[in-house]
Amino acid sequence: MPERLARHTLVWLSAHADWRADVAAQEPRLAAWFAQGLPAMVARRAADDPDSRLRLGVPLPPCEGKQRLALRVPLQDVQRRQAPPALSDILAAGVCPAWQAPLHALATLAPARVFGAFAWQHVTGLPYVHDRSDIDLLWEVPDAARADALVTRLRAWEAQHPQRVDGELCLARGAAVNWREYAGSSRQLLVKRLDGAALEARHRLFEGSGVAA
Repeated sequence: MPERLARHTLVWLSAHADWRADVAAQEPRLAAWFAQGLPAMVARRAADDPDSRLRLGVPLPPCEGKQRLALRVPLQDVQRRQAPPALSDILAAGVCPAWQAPLHALATLAPARVFGAFAWQHVTGLPYVHDRSDIDLLWEVPDAARADALVTRLRAWEAQHPQRVDGELCLARGAAVNWREYAGSSRQLLVKRLDGAALEARHRLFEGSGVAA
């Protein structure tokens, strides 16, 4: 079975990578992006997608209209891959004053990785974060008890800070669920995987861990 890279993985392509944009008119901008040595991010694909190539996304900075460029590339053309940056790395690099205290408080709740605007600004050095930015985080939650405890702490954090935190609770086998959806009372939740997304019963989310949700 070919290797499967997790969603949100950052990848740098080889100089002669055989990539193709989903929209041909976006290829010049993507070519300029990769010529600068900048990465793309592994994206979710449809469950019935017959194309075996890796699906990637490049979100452009807000100054370029917040466009998200999509492309495909053979896996063998990936030269380097890297997990999304840790929240601790974002803090060590420095953030705007308005986010310093909120992010330090977030970092005490649970280890997290960052995607979205804060991650792209950290990786590329380009201006993605603005006054109305949210932060997008990924948390590993091996069982329902830890997921429930984290959601309680996130709600308390939001009650104390004006900023907004979005993100996903990462489950077993590459699955993930939005933390706000999990915090609700719905019996079915949208579970995202590399090969698509589908509604699944809440009580089955942690079946692999032996602990029910």
